[in-house]
Amino acid sequence: MLRFALPARTTLMGIQQRAFSSSPLAQKSFPALVQEIKATNKNIHHLSPKDLKALSSTPSNPHVIDVRERHEIESTGTIPGAIVLPRGVLERDVGKFIKQDDPRDVVVYCAGGFRSILAAESLVRLGYGVVEKEGQLDSKNGAKVWSLNEGMDGWIKNGFEVEKK
Repeated sequence: MLRFALPARTTLMGIQQRAFSSSPLAQKSFPALVQEIKATNKNIHHLSPKDLKALSSTPSNPHVIDVRERHEIESTGTIPGAIVLPRGVLERDVGKFIKQDDPRDVVVYCAGGFRSILAAESLVRLGYGVVEKEGQLDSKNGAKVWSLNEGMDGWIKNGFEVEKK
């Protein structure tokens, strides 16, 4: 039987905590994760509420997905015509509304523009707005995945129409 001698006052829990605290995963905050995704994932595009308003009035208007929770939507409403897919069910249910090879862009938004970055990354990983070339994901020539900067807060701040659901 093997026995390990641990220094006095060392516990297994202490060893696990030290191991995790030195892990890169333990060092990231939510805002840092969002900034990292914004900086490194070139398949996620960003647009302002004014840009979305202009894009929505074109013949190829994008699919717009609201990833906020139900209580947020009940409080403020949605961008007109938005598909409501809370962040927790987005990956599971998006295919019911939008096919991966749909030529229209997909714009994702939340309240302030942070959760939408994570949602956009999930859509890219699912194959929306990208094709695989030589083992890497590349933007398609047509459809793109967008994250709305400032989210619903920015939309409302600009005085744009809101649809109550």
